Amino acid sequence: MTATLDTRGPDSAEVLACGGGAPEVHRIFAMGTLRIEGPRGPITGDWLEQRPGQLLRFLVCERRHIVPADVIGEAIWPHAGPAAPNTVRHFVHALRERLEPGRSARTLTSAVVCRRGGYGLDGERVWVDADEFEAQASMGAAALEMGRTSLARAHLERVVALHAGDFLSDEPYAVWAMCERERLRAIACDALRSLVDMGARSPDEEARWLERLAALEPFDEDVHRELISAWLRMGRWSRAARHYESFRARLLREFGALPEFELAELARPLRSRRCA
Repeated sequence: MTATLDTRGPDSAEVLACGGGAPEVHRIFAMGTLRIEGPRGPITGDWLEQRPGQLLRFLVCERRHIVPADVIGEAIWPHAGPAAPNTVRHFVHALRERLEPGRSARTLTSAVVCRRGGYGLDGERVWVDADEFEAQASMGAAALEMGRTSLARAHLERVVALHAGDFLSDEPYAVWAMCERERLRAIACDALRSLVDMGARSPDEEARWLERLAALEPFDEDVHRELISAWLRMGRWSRAARHYESFRARLLREFGALPEFELAELARPLRSRRCA
């Protein structure tokens, strides 16, 4: 069972009251390949591909929750058996050492918090790009609903910029990451669709948004039709033809189906204009 709890450190007020200043923040970039920036610069190393790195990825995925040790163990290392909680505690210690080298064992505060036998990330000490991505999308949607187009565009373009790739793309087969990855992918698709519907500032920009949307929605016929049409309008006939053939082959391979539109059908109005 996963508990939804406030993951902010309970002792932050004490730290500030004692003159400790604002807590040091770790910045975690999970959209795409995992990257970490600590208070004193990038944090790298082979450990990111080992068990402490796996544990960090799981905690990033469950960043709003405190997760019991046995649930963490079962999710990441399903064959650990009854020893799973001890294994998790060991690698939490290893993870803290990697994130906060030199931290005293008696220090109460940490980027990784422990409560009631469970673990999570401290929301005051860990910033995750996926949260900023989601916040920008919410602000963009709200601005669009209020008719504030320029503001909406700025927020939505920030969403697209933050989407450097699928969530935790370096853990493509982890079952525990799949739901969050798909949820964030859907947010990226909505942002791109809104940008396209709002109207691009240039044909190149329209094609760029549509190309990114098509990459996220590889089987959605309406998206690929719009992208091919955009390239045809720009005079990029070869690129349009290559993309159509690629999309056609993909649909046939995965679904045994063909597109409901033909390339010649999309090109016909443009050919008529050329001949006029």
